[in-house]
Amino acid sequence: MPNYKMKPLLREIWNLALPYQDKRSDEGHAETVLNYAFELLKTENSNEDVVIPAAILHDIGWSQVSEEERMAVFRDLDRSIDIKLRMRHQELGVILAKDILVRVNYPQNLTDEVLEIISQHDTRQGFLNENDGIMRDADKLWRYSSNGFSADLRRFKIDPHLLHRKKANEITLPNYFYSITAKRIAHRELEKRKSEIQTAMS
Repeated sequence: MPNYKMKPLLREIWNLALPYQDKRSDEGHAETVLNYAFELLKTENSNEDVVIPAAILHDIGWSQVSEEERMAVFRDLDRSIDIKLRMRHQELGVILAKDILVRVNYPQNLTDEVLEIISQHDTRQGFLNENDGIMRDADKLWRYSSNGFSADLRRFKIDPHLLHRKKANEITLPNYFYSITAKRIAHRELEKRKSEIQTAMS
């Protein structure tokens, strides 16, 4: 369960989305992203009623893609295939997310923005607005978490020191993270991963 207390309507969205979550050998992804979103909202001036539903619903489209396809993005594929799969899960995610938001009678203006964020959360160049930026920061921070880092080690069969350097380098990439807060959290998490690597190697 998320570490932060949610408004009843947001909790209802979370519960309705649970059957569609964590379908890419990424147990804990939805919960981890949600917790990072709440942490970012403590210091960032963005709208909880947009960021949190988007964080909850952003990846549920993967549940509508075959297991072979949803895991294919972690193999050495042609980039165009990777993009097509990511676009497909976004499109399917919008359909599922819209159904959930209609079922809870979520306000239309908020629904529209949540769906727009989900529609290109993996493929949009730059950031739509602060709500989009903070939600996508939370999603990227998953790969810096203990669960996310371990998932990437399994998926890519990569040396942990190499993965650690890769994640450190990505923090400085233009438009990778939207907020300074997310960069600080990423550095904090990498220090924890470094300690875990050292412990595992000793």
